[in-house]
Amino acid sequence: MNTVTDTSMVRDAVLGTLVADASGMGVHWIYSQGKLSQIAKAHDGVVEFLEPDEANYSGVPAFFAHPRKRAGDSSNYGEYIYVLLESIDEHGFDAGRYIRGFGDYFGIGGEYVGYADSPMRETIYNIARIGKTIERTVIDADSTLSETRRKAAAHYIARYFFESDIDGLKETIRTPLRLQEWSKEELEEAMRLVDVVSESVGGVGPDDDQMPALSRSAVLACFYSGEELDGVVDRAVRITNDNDDAVAYSVFLARILRDLYEAGRPEGERTAQKLRELIERHKGLLGEKARGLIDDALAIGGLDYRGATKTFGAACHVHMAVPLVVHILLNTATFVDANRANLMASGDNCGRAIMLGALAGALYGIGGDAGIPQGWIDRCTIVPRARATAGGKLLLG
Repeated sequence: MNTVTDTSMVRDAVLGTLVADASGMGVHWIYSQGKLSQIAKAHDGVVEFLEPDEANYSGVPAFFAHPRKRAGDSSNYGEYIYVLLESIDEHGFDAGRYIRGFGDYFGIGGEYVGYADSPMRETIYNIARIGKTIERTVIDADSTLSETRRKAAAHYIARYFFESDIDGLKETIRTPLRLQEWSKEELEEAMRLVDVVSESVGGVGPDDDQMPALSRSAVLACFYSGEELDGVVDRAVRITNDNDDAVAYSVFLARILRDLYEAGRPEGERTAQKLRELIERHKGLLGEKARGLIDDALAIGGLDYRGATKTFGAACHVHMAVPLVVHILLNTATFVDANRANLMASGDNCGRAIMLGALAGALYGIGGDAGIPQGWIDRCTIVPRARATAGGKLLLG
């Protein structure tokens, strides 16, 4: 781990994501820019924090996903951030705790009520089946334990894996193993197998390239750097999106944010220049297709979200969303302007908000002429819940 010393920009990135997501929930998945212009005109030019209204979705390409939500609520994407913050503490990211929290919150009987996107649905299904995978990992591991002992260890590790963090899991399984008169050496080997399983957990999610994948980057970039950051992001993303493009874009975003956290907030005209420099620096982490799309976004002069949307698309996939976000951020100079361009671009604005909100929050901060309006933060119903989590207490104040 290599935690940044000043977490204020991390706070701003996380709050920026939550605000950008919640502000656009009321017009999420409307794929008509003309319709969005009509909605804005009907609300004195405002499209942020509108009540979800099914009438706005009729007669145009659109999907009304949030009938139970109210203005200020987060979309399903914002809720990914909440679950991540539940699994973060001063020791960083724990994959087992994240998987357990994801299943508890989004799964059957969980607290979450709302639209379940594809990676969410399939990840919940896979979590329910992962016990058998854990058992097989232990049984097949290279170990000094006898076959009978390996099977016993596999049973207890799988049974209790999601009930506590790794240290808690080790303490929990020691009791039944001691009652079976395991030797000190056998117990130590069982504890090693817990670590093996913990490190191998990943790839729980489906092969999906949608934008929820990027929801871990802003937080993980606070605790890790360099190749360690790449590895942790890879592992965290594959829990819900076991897809190479989703991982690559998430690492790309995490590296940019980490550099911003370390360098500090650029000022004035340096903002767009600094962001462009970081994009150029880290685009080599992406595959050939993605690099080409980023280069196309960098080449567009002046804000043209209509043209950029025609070029890249407005749907949920990372190859569409990330280049569009890059274009918007490089051609706006405030959080409000970037956020509004994202909403007016149509389609999956909440998916793009994950990246756009994090970068705009880190670049512009809170308040002032360019930052996140404090009133917008206050309108987000998820913010008090996020602040009450272990990670929120650490990062959001």
